[in-house]
Amino acid sequence: MKEITLVSSRSCRTAALLIALPLLLAGCTSAAGENSKVNDEAEAQTSTKTPVLIFPPPKIDSANNRPLPLDKYLVNPSQQSIINKAYEKLVSTCMARFGFEYRLSTYQGKRDSDAPTTRVSGHYGHQNPKLMAKWGYHPEGGAPVNQPSPGNSVPKTTPNQNLAEFGTSDPRRKFGPGGQVIHGHTVPNHGCVGEATKRLTGTVDGILLDPQIAVNVNLQTMYDARQDERTKSVFTKWSLCMKDRGFNYKDPLASISDTEWQKSSKPTAHELKVATADAACRHKENVVGIWYAVDYAYEEQALAANAASMAKVKAGLDSKVLISTQVMADNG
Repeated sequence: MKEITLVSSRSCRTAALLIALPLLLAGCTSAAGENSKVNDEAEAQTSTKTPVLIFPPPKIDSANNRPLPLDKYLVNPSQQSIINKAYEKLVSTCMARFGFEYRLSTYQGKRDSDAPTTRVSGHYGHQNPKLMAKWGYHPEGGAPVNQPSPGNSVPKTTPNQNLAEFGTSDPRRKFGPGGQVIHGHTVPNHGCVGEATKRLTGTVDGILLDPQIAVNVNLQTMYDARQDERTKSVFTKWSLCMKDRGFNYKDPLASISDTEWQKSSKPTAHELKVATADAACRHKENVVGIWYAVDYAYEEQALAANAASMAKVKAGLDSKVLISTQVMADNG
């Protein structure tokens, strides 16, 4: 049995620059065989204009239950799950024709009980004061430390197995045109990966989850919102509040991404003190409320600037979810 572990490299590397990895890792997960090609629409249209807030910042500690304009254009957790399951089923069925087993393994990270359901990414980090007091910056229930990558245990494949899966027996090539015959069956273009991807997206090298244009718009608006003077101002107030409590962090992202928290599977006493102070200062200065309102305005502005491209993204996502649902309902 071959187990494939999937993580989209380009998107994850970019996201890691913007926010602590655990918060966006799920949003970077992409299905096997997904081509990282960048089409003509992959460069998001951005504006240097600072958007006016669409509504006054709400007084909130958490925005996890509040939608953002981009939510319906990006896969949410349930959509991600159904697409991955359908993809696994299609590839597994195809591989079985050639006498091979296949299993898809995706790491999506742990999600807290209050995690948003309309989007994969956390955006604002940990926001629940009770969970922060108990788990600090760790996911609810703790996290494994130095866990070996699942990819390290993947057994070597035979040339025929690689041929069936990717359409080529050459390990130096990512995909091949197929056309060879194994056990009386012809290998499809890009192998079983291509066959499954074509069923879900319409092309053998289609994008199974978020296309690059959607990823770019999302990351750019996140970055812009964090560089906005209104957000930076409240971050400064938060930082001063934290200093009053004995902790030196320039903004909430710095406390989230402190490498000290990665050294243990459960939060230390120091981490819990920092997280508790973080939650208190967020509440005092209404950090999430202001951050959310600014973020919302930038997303609306970006959607207006990329209306045609994002309409295609939405149509493509709806189609993939519909087809994936049909695949999972098919008992054949």
